[in-house]
Amino acid sequence: MQVTWLSVLLSLPAATLAFVVFPEAEVFRSQLADVPGLSPKARVIPQTIGTEDRSIETPTSSDTVEEIIADEWVKITKLSPKSALRVTAIDDDSDDQPLPVVIWHGLGDSANADGLKEVAALVDEVHPGTYTYMITVGANAGSADRQASFFGNVTQQIDSVCHALTKDNILRTAPAIDALGFSQGGLFLRGYVERCNAPKVRSLITFGSPHNGIAEFQKCSSPTDWICQGANALLKSSTVWSDFIQSRLVPAQYYRDTKDFENYLQHSNYLADINNERALKNASYADNLSQLERFVMILFNNDTTLIPKESAWFAEFNETENSVTPLQNRPLYREDWIGLRRLDKKGGLKTVKLPGEHMRFSDKDLKRLFMSYFGPEGRQFEDSVVLKSANMEEETLRFRHSFGFSDDEL
Repeated sequence: MQVTWLSVLLSLPAATLAFVVFPEAEVFRSQLADVPGLSPKARVIPQTIGTEDRSIETPTSSDTVEEIIADEWVKITKLSPKSALRVTAIDDDSDDQPLPVVIWHGLGDSANADGLKEVAALVDEVHPGTYTYMITVGANAGSADRQASFFGNVTQQIDSVCHALTKDNILRTAPAIDALGFSQGGLFLRGYVERCNAPKVRSLITFGSPHNGIAEFQKCSSPTDWICQGANALLKSSTVWSDFIQSRLVPAQYYRDTKDFENYLQHSNYLADINNERALKNASYADNLSQLERFVMILFNNDTTLIPKESAWFAEFNETENSVTPLQNRPLYREDWIGLRRLDKKGGLKTVKLPGEHMRFSDKDLKRLFMSYFGPEGRQFEDSVVLKSANMEEETLRFRHSFGFSDDEL
């Protein structure tokens, strides 16, 4: 039977399963180990982006693209607690109580990770007094939560998060909350918004999240990395669509194979539903997501962990033809399956590009985003002003210039 070895694997106790988990933090450490003179705590200098890089970045008018110059690159798991950036108030509401911030970590991470605590500290530095809630799925915020990022039923996990947030006295009594999702955590927070959204999310920021799914688990470091190779083989086989796998292996639940699309539509436990790709649409998904004031999606330009990286912006990458279909040229947007078109029309849909690997960015970048999109209720967002002054690059989801589309075509 094809799933025998995985059945055994998934039935192992948590202590035994610990050795098979590949947290993104470990991926970053292994990459740093190849850089002479750098320890895992060292800052990483970004590589120059070559013209051969496959990305959504055809030269455009100055209205659409601003050059980004990023510095002080660090790993998300080892953010520097201090930064030379001086944060100043951008509106008159600086004395008001900031909205709570909910954070969901990525694959192989845990809610008690030092890096996430440092992210929370940065939020509080920008908006003093912010209540930060780390989402935990599992019996504890450590090993059990880490294991649950690999093994579990995503639909059930989101249901449990919905219940947990409504039970928190601060979150449930707040006028709204802001949300921050790293990698798959961003995809799951979007699911929270679409499926329950109580307490209601105002701003959602996602970093390198597989909004349009993944084509591979990750690139394996070597042919003898049997766990990575096995996971990729599983995702590429018909076994991935079995109820057994779809209810237990987390990455399989946002795996999307355009070459086996019918099976994906029929059996996907999470992504096909949350993207409303099936014939029967859930209208509440679009209603809930379109109520966001800001949905900020961040793509890492040199991302080799999220495959394809364009998924972070809902774009469709055709591996065979090496072509990209932008969100606004897809039925998902045109027919407004999940509310992105409505959100875009009111100016709430934002895309940001950072020139680095998956989950590598600076304290400055984080602070600028927190300054821009978090803070007190009722504040006015000034996206272009803040992002321009921050040397960050915003590319609106109106991709007509960068892809050569005319207004009539969109």
